[in-house]
Amino acid sequence: MVQGKEDTEQMPAWLDQQKFEEFIERDFPNLKKIRSFQLEPSAGKGENYTTLLLRANFELELKDGSQQSISYMAKILPNSGNRDNVASWKVFDKERQTYGQYIPEFEQMYREAGKEITFGPRYYEAKNQPEEELIVLEDLGKRGFKNLDRQSGLDIQHTEAILEKLAQFHAASAVRFELKGAYPAEYDRNVCSQEDTFKDFRETQTKAYVEAFPLYEASHLAKAVESYGSQAEDMFQAYAPQIEGEFRVLNHGDAWCNNFMFQHNKTGKLLETYFVDLQMSRFSSPAQDLLYFILSSTQLDIKIAKFDYLIMYYHEKLTESLMLLKYSKPLPSLRSLHQSIFTHGDWILPIISLLLPIVLVDSSDDANVDNLMDSEGAGDKFRNNMLQNPRIIRHQKVILPWVHRRGAFEVTK
Repeated sequence: MVQGKEDTEQMPAWLDQQKFEEFIERDFPNLKKIRSFQLEPSAGKGENYTTLLLRANFELELKDGSQQSISYMAKILPNSGNRDNVASWKVFDKERQTYGQYIPEFEQMYREAGKEITFGPRYYEAKNQPEEELIVLEDLGKRGFKNLDRQSGLDIQHTEAILEKLAQFHAASAVRFELKGAYPAEYDRNVCSQEDTFKDFRETQTKAYVEAFPLYEASHLAKAVESYGSQAEDMFQAYAPQIEGEFRVLNHGDAWCNNFMFQHNKTGKLLETYFVDLQMSRFSSPAQDLLYFILSSTQLDIKIAKFDYLIMYYHEKLTESLMLLKYSKPLPSLRSLHQSIFTHGDWILPIISLLLPIVLVDSSDDANVDNLMDSEGAGDKFRNNMLQNPRIIRHQKVILPWVHRRGAFEVTK
């Protein structure tokens, strides 16, 4: 997730024109001079939370006298109180490696198999990494890519497009694992924290969530969720379980709607789907991405009613890509994928109690990471907005009975 809060104080002095000059010179070999440079926030209020994403705008003059506009996306550490935590999670190291090494390898694998696939924006690798954490990417907005409205959720067409792209990404990562061996240890977890600094936050969030159960017509589930939540580990910090024989892939790791961008033509036809924000990738069952994406980001009328269909659709695209890439092991069955979704059901509580409320929350000045982490006044106000607005109430009324019937809140340890 990426923090977005329109505040000029967020513009860091160190992120100057020089940080981009090598990229501009690569893109414009006939550059004469840079006429202007401006940084601006790229995300609206309440759109993202963990890092800060800025747009760097340039007006250029070329040697032939013509002028050109160009922009880049710059991802940096947040200015929030969570800055030190994010810095310790190694998310920038992981994202640089995913964009710089794995995605090019995956795309080349498909190219060699006769299929042209692009997973995300162009990544600009600096010759000399600055002292501050920085990732520079293509500005997809220049090619008409957009996010869709997170509060409305994704319809079946855009949901299928994401599931197909996830299946292609997952398949390539599984084939690469068989060909080249394990991914680095950083990919065993979403975030590589040295200590659990979020225990109090999880307790506060779960308590507020359960207190809203009367609004969700779920008071009868309060004790079960409290009991389950009290012993559940933080899935974002948890090591991926090593289950013998389980099909594993490189998960996107933060597969919610704001981390997917879509390109349409003038008539509205969907042309392309790209990933962004690959900082939390984890090598585990694809059940993680599937639960995370479907439960957080799809329209309410398909989220549960078409859940099994969406898993089957993903499985069809997964096996299709595995066969194309000549996967050397037996193909994962649809049944085994459903079994993995049950096995990895510990993801459900953090998704529906935290991620889904964030996705559906109103855009406001309150929607930022500092208020999310606050256990008192400002945090309580934000949590009430997250957990008691009409959108989240409608979703919870449908989701909670379904996950309860699947045994999601059973204490089995």
